[in-house]
Amino acid sequence: MTYEEIRGALTGRMVAFTGLAQERIDYPNQPTVFTPPSDGLWARLNIQYAAAFMAGMADRPQTRKPGQVSIQCFTRSRTGTLALNRLADALEAHFAYWQSGDLECLEASQVVGGEFEGFYHINVNIRFRAG
Repeated sequence: MTYEEIRGALTGRMVAFTGLAQERIDYPNQPTVFTPPSDGLWARLNIQYAAAFMAGMADRPQTRKPGQVSIQCFTRSRTGTLALNRLADALEAHFAYWQSGDLECLEASQVVGGEFEGFYHINVNIRFRAG
């Protein structure tokens, strides 16, 4: 699987998520600048690749490409965490152990990012491997 195929599959999975309106999701390097909504939840998708490695040898070398999907989930500071936790749980359920062809997502973890510049956030991290 190429890195572009991995990116396309993971981005497609995020587009298929119905727990948050698409205009509230910041995708990497888009032609227009994303502006966080003035109220409510929003999220940012990040795909982080790790070092590829040879996983086997048949008629040609087989490469495995691991990485992590990190989805930052945001709410305004001082608005509570209930809705934010529900969003993070829904994203975890949507991505964890999902598979498409040679791409498989593994376990999901949630990491509290705390407050920064008027927002409180939780990161949903899902390991993946392709190939």
